[in-house]
Order: sequence, then C-alpha cells, then structure tokens
Amino acid sequence: MNTLNPGPIPFAPPVHWIPTFQATGLTFTGTNSTYPTHDSIYSKSGYNVSFWIQIDLSTVTNFGTGQLKVDLPFPPHAGTMNHFPGWVWYDPSQGNPDLANHIILNCDHLPGSQTLDLHWLGGDTPTPKPVREFMLTSTSPYTLTTASKIYINGTYFTDIL
Repeated sequence: MNTLNPGPIPFAPPVHWIPTFQATGLTFTGTNSTYPTHDSIYSKSGYNVSFWIQIDLSTVTNFGTGQLKVDLPFPPHAGTMNHFPGWVWYDPSQGNPDLANHIILNCDHLPGSQTLDLHWLGGDTPTPKPVREFMLTSTSPYTLTTASKIYINGTYFTDIL
C-alpha cells in the first residue's frame, strides 16, 4: 500500500437524526416529522463526525426564558471543547437573510457534554469593542417567532467508532 495515496476513503452517507432542542420553559407541539430539529443530518466516518442542524421554530408554543441548547449526534472526544458556527434567520418574512435579518452564532459545549450552548456574537462595551459571546435566548438579541430558523454546522472527533 502506498502511504502517500492510501486509496479511496469510504463514503459515509448522511443520516437523518432528531437532536434534542431545549431551554428553560421551552415547549413545542412537534413530534417526529414536526419536531423542531427533524431536518438535521450527520455523517460519520470512523471517529470523524460532520453535522448540520436545522431548528424550525414553527411548532414552538412557549419560547421560555433560558439559553437555547441543542445536542450533537455523538459525544465529542473526551476532554475536548469545540466551537461551531451557526446563524439565526430571525425574520424570514423580510426575505434574503444576507441583508439584515440574521444573527451570527457561536455554539460550544463543555468537556464531557454533547449539548451545545447557543451564543450570539456582538460587540462588547469597552473601546475598542471586542466581539464576545452572549447567551442566545428567545428574546436576546431579537425576539424569535414561530417563523424563525436556526442553523448550525461543524465537524468534530468522537471516541465512538
């Protein structure tokens, strides 16, 4: 075997999965195909996991008061912490999300956890204004509605083969 060209890498087809979506006081009527994260997918090849999470808030009946959170498909490698990019399309009725109606997210987890804490990125108060993370809730930085959507994607390592 040539170590510079080990041959084709096995293809890992995408898998649909429904990650748990949660916050203090959050309630929704969705189940199965109407659960808020129903359209999420992941692909796993060995210890490598790539994922795409879509959270459709159309079935939310109470947004609650706490930080929004969602689970990864597999536990991350022991002792690691990861940050993943994401964004919120908080008002799709305004059209193109690239213009002005979206929030940039940074989603992370603590070591030993597969639950992502969702944070929005904004300017801090000192001058110059560094960018920092703030907890994403249903009212911060903007009020989310049942038309809002959240997207998160990334790649990480797990200890599960």
